[in-house]
Amino acid sequence: MQVPGQATSVSATAALDRARALHAACPVVDGHADTLDRSLDGHLAFGGSQPGLHFDVPRFAAIGGALQFLSLWVPGDVTGDRALHRAMRLVGVLREGLRRQGGFSILDRIKDRIPGVPGVMLSFEGADPLADDPKLLEAFHALGVRMVSLTWNGRNGFADGLLVSDRPSGLTRLGRDLLRRMADLDMVLDLAHIAEPGFWDALDAYPGRVVVSHANARAVCDHPRNMDDDQIRAIAERGGVIGTVLYPRFIGGEGDLATLALHVQHLQGVGGHGVLGLGADLDGISALPAGFEGVQDLPRVTAALLEAGLDETAVAAWLGGNWLRVLSGAEEVA
Repeated sequence: MQVPGQATSVSATAALDRARALHAACPVVDGHADTLDRSLDGHLAFGGSQPGLHFDVPRFAAIGGALQFLSLWVPGDVTGDRALHRAMRLVGVLREGLRRQGGFSILDRIKDRIPGVPGVMLSFEGADPLADDPKLLEAFHALGVRMVSLTWNGRNGFADGLLVSDRPSGLTRLGRDLLRRMADLDMVLDLAHIAEPGFWDALDAYPGRVVVSHANARAVCDHPRNMDDDQIRAIAERGGVIGTVLYPRFIGGEGDLATLALHVQHLQGVGGHGVLGLGADLDGISALPAGFEGVQDLPRVTAALLEAGLDETAVAAWLGGNWLRVLSGAEEVA
């Protein structure tokens, strides 16, 4: 039986041709990459060609890249003022790249997007750079941070991450304060990495836009970083997006693109095609699916979805349309 919203499977060659046409016609948006971290530690310039990284701006532009979220991630053992300092150095990598390399824009609002010019927005992968001081959010917002996840995998002053195994708790008082400040600034709440009690606390407490920037479906791969069906439905009911990840450990099975397509199909089956998105986690993952070597190969992922039978409407929504909808709010996106 054909699933609603799907089309008949197509050959690999035809799917890749259709994928390239979609990339030429549809803005591509990726909800998560750790390229600034890799650039800082590798003393690499951001913006120009960097074949040793998963992502760089020229390759992203070549496959229709419209917007890339870049995380200000700090390792779990870097806390307090050291976390704040590292995050500022990551911002510096981005700003220096814009000044020296160019070729992209740092966007405050999605409506400022320039057709044909890749844009970037900043995000927190864990709010540790705030050093347990929610008042610092205002300054980071001024620097371009538009999306915030409260935790990475561990515990901080705002909530518990999903690797806190000893009876993880939900939001703290500071966490609720941070959500209020985020709402005042109309920021996007990212529920990737947070422990389940905090997931539900934050979803209830936050009135604004809610997403999961990078995760797959737990029903397909039973990994704690993936979303169960109740979580998928909850994000879909809020009009949010779940960005599918290219990490083989989160894909499961053979860790290949065909299995990733099963995740996208499951997400659509549970939450509708409005919940579909891309959150590849480039430069933040230690392995890639076979046949994928970097952002230049995103059309191969798109082709795998078409080959699996998803129709072009769903694939275009996954490719960037849903992210643009969430980021624009009531604004109509061309």
